[in-house]
Amino acid sequence: MIRVAVVDDHVVVRMGLRHLIASSPDLEFCGEFGGGVGAATFVSEVRPDVVLMDVRMPDMSGVDALKEILAADPKARVVMLTTSDTEEDVYRSIEEGALGYIMKESPVDDIIAAVRSAMAGDVYMSEDVRRIYETRKGVKGLSPRENEVLVCVSRGQNNREIGASLGISENSVKMHLKRIFFKLGATDRTEAVELAVRRGFISRG
Repeated sequence: MIRVAVVDDHVVVRMGLRHLIASSPDLEFCGEFGGGVGAATFVSEVRPDVVLMDVRMPDMSGVDALKEILAADPKARVVMLTTSDTEEDVYRSIEEGALGYIMKESPVDDIIAAVRSAMAGDVYMSEDVRRIYETRKGVKGLSPRENEVLVCVSRGQNNREIGASLGISENSVKMHLKRIFFKLGATDRTEAVELAVRRGFISRG
């Protein structure tokens, strides 16, 4: 029997997962927790075989909670169950040690398969999520200045306005944009912003 705990800030989600787990003959629901802060302590006390955890929680991100859980117990098995397909969320989750990343709208059989896979010590990802992870893994990061330039672009500023905002010349802005386009694989300003938001480099302006 695989003992499964759930960490998610939505009561309805926890109820649904509790029912799903109880309906599977080889899974046993062993507890739930409503946020990221304190999740590591909860897991240490309950000691589940597998944890299903949300990525986006208001008090602490699931990725940060994952890090705390694994710091307390490196052998803990955590699967991220989320609505977020942001490249940065996928990438950071797997890089920080999650044994799976699955979308909440996935078929029930896939969620159960992710739990069983984690129990075996394997990383579970759908083909779509794996493509997102591999894409992000190959992306070069942006420098702090490039991030600043891209934030200004997201606010609709032109090169002259960006230069004035950051105290640099228009030529410097153009140089930064050229590097940003190359790193992101973007062809224009709009696409660069969309890709950077999707990958978690910047928030939408």
